[in-house]
Amino acid sequence: MSKDGSLFCNDTSRPFTDCPATQTLMMSSPRSLMDTPNHEKITVRTIFISLLLLPFIYKWHIECEALRYTFPTLMAPFYSVVFTLLVIAAFNIVVKKYAAKHALTGGELITLYVLMSITLLFMSYDMFLPLVSIIVHAFYFGTPENEWRELFWDHLPNWLTINDPRVLRAFYLGDEPFLETHYLMKWMLPTFWWCIFTFALIFVMQCINVIIRKQWTEQERLVYPIVELPYQLAYNTSRFLRNRAMWWGFGIASIISLINGLNIFFPEIPAFPNKHIPLNALFTEKPWTALLRGGDAIIVYPFAVGLGFLMPLDLLISCLLFFFFYKVQYFITILSGLENVPGFPYPYEQNIGAYIGICAVALWGTRRQIWRAFRIAFIQRTEADAKEPMRYRTALLGIILGGIFIIGFAMRGGMAMWIAVLFFAAHFATIAMPLTRIRAQIGFPIHSTTFIGPHHSLVSMLGTRRIGARNLTWFALFFWFNRDNRSHPMPHQLEAFKLAERGNLDVKGLSRLMLTLTVIAMPLCIFMLVDTFFELGVNTGKVGGQINSFGGRAYRFLEGWLTSPQEANRGHITAIITGFSVTLLLSVVRSRLFWWPIHPLGYGVSFHLHLFWAAFIISALAKWSVLKYGGLGLYRKAVPLFLGLALGDFVMGSFWNILSIFLDRPTYTFYY
Repeated sequence: MSKDGSLFCNDTSRPFTDCPATQTLMMSSPRSLMDTPNHEKITVRTIFISLLLLPFIYKWHIECEALRYTFPTLMAPFYSVVFTLLVIAAFNIVVKKYAAKHALTGGELITLYVLMSITLLFMSYDMFLPLVSIIVHAFYFGTPENEWRELFWDHLPNWLTINDPRVLRAFYLGDEPFLETHYLMKWMLPTFWWCIFTFALIFVMQCINVIIRKQWTEQERLVYPIVELPYQLAYNTSRFLRNRAMWWGFGIASIISLINGLNIFFPEIPAFPNKHIPLNALFTEKPWTALLRGGDAIIVYPFAVGLGFLMPLDLLISCLLFFFFYKVQYFITILSGLENVPGFPYPYEQNIGAYIGICAVALWGTRRQIWRAFRIAFIQRTEADAKEPMRYRTALLGIILGGIFIIGFAMRGGMAMWIAVLFFAAHFATIAMPLTRIRAQIGFPIHSTTFIGPHHSLVSMLGTRRIGARNLTWFALFFWFNRDNRSHPMPHQLEAFKLAERGNLDVKGLSRLMLTLTVIAMPLCIFMLVDTFFELGVNTGKVGGQINSFGGRAYRFLEGWLTSPQEANRGHITAIITGFSVTLLLSVVRSRLFWWPIHPLGYGVSFHLHLFWAAFIISALAKWSVLKYGGLGLYRKAVPLFLGLALGDFVMGSFWNILSIFLDRPTYTFYY
């Protein structure tokens, strides 16, 4: 076990561990917020610029996320936010030259980045777009054939959904003014309650981050690779943009994107095959076809190579080892004749168990800090937490009272208390906490939780008969924040605290501002989305078909649960226990054996590596070679090259989707 009590041992004396030589390019070692008495304050103009940018960014992303198939928020960092930060930072260089006293500081730039990220996540493909669909879908698509009226209409709360035929027609057929009083009033009630609920959920997440921040950031010294690029753009703009290695990386990614983008307009120009090199022709017979499961192509995204280079090397290698172990499981399944067993070898359920294990081990390692926070908050009542993002007393009370409100919210609509408690415990254990840990420690850019959240884990462990129809209806209503979660709020909050600590920002002021802008952003997001759908019509072909698929998936799951009741699945339960046990065992072994290089987080992440395994192999080989033959000095020089790969993809990706809006036609997307 590490000195700080964590089973995720980060002893810097160990080979292939999270030592400075294998971390991102840190400007300074982690320090306590209490060690720096003079923090840079949040300025009024930063708040003003954030509020000014918000509707424009939302309008841009309605085009990207709702109307076209370009998804800037499916990865971390949001590439459109990085692009916007780059534009502002570049303009700020000019301001510095000619009117230095009016130039933005690095702290102001990073505050803008944080606020753009925190507010944009609501407009993402995985947050309020599914919510808006779920609010209306059941009543518009309920037919005598699917019998939704008889199955679950009576269980849908009228204060969270809309069943008015006129509103439904306007939403799906368009050509209606959303600002008409009747429409506004019908949307006001569900918008109000969903925003209240979402704020409570996000507030609880932020309170949890306040409690765990000191342990994860200052004691365990997790590396937060995702924050490196925005940090360099904000605090070292001129030096970073003059770095030749960065421009080499930027050029490689940009040229690939440019060639592939031109191929969309001029098919005679050959595309660069980095997005899909199929492997089907290599494996045509059993059992070798098993190797195609969970990834049947070589995909090399430049941004993934760049961000992968910033990840700790032991974690990167562990992810790859377990990814191939995941493939071997399918291989053995075919050899043993178990391929006809539905779902076997249960990768989703293994992933559920692994994520619960990640959460459990992380909390165990944080136990002393949790007790310390409790003592400071309620026993000693000292000033030790004065410069934390929030006083520990406020954070602990926020977790308790926020949790009570969330459970009460579900119970008000008819959800049983014991199911509500299990549901939200499962959300934090299988989604919120493990994703936050993974982002802080590995910096994995895309984390999907499809078939991992409470709607899957609880059904597997309890069965639909025991849960009951009314509770299952709430599973469908809560589907939107338990679906894929690639833009989950909790990792962004903790990364914001890390950026504040690293940049010596007023983290308490930033924390308050994040919550304040959340209150403003949520209703604005819903109303801008609904206004667009009332104008264009979701069913007219002018809006992306995914909007209907969100509600469709939620209620089709519900229909299946109700029409085909099931008992607890023993195979699923066994796989969940296996995933949990493997994670726990690897954590204990790693904490006990000095030489053990395999990290338990790699097991949990490996199930989602099908799009990144090839890129991460390149990253791992590059990082190993640089560290072995050039040491820390060469590593520091190489980091800008790999940051440039990510920046080039992000800038060109933003260029192509902006061009798509102006031309009103599809263009190249560097991801998916």
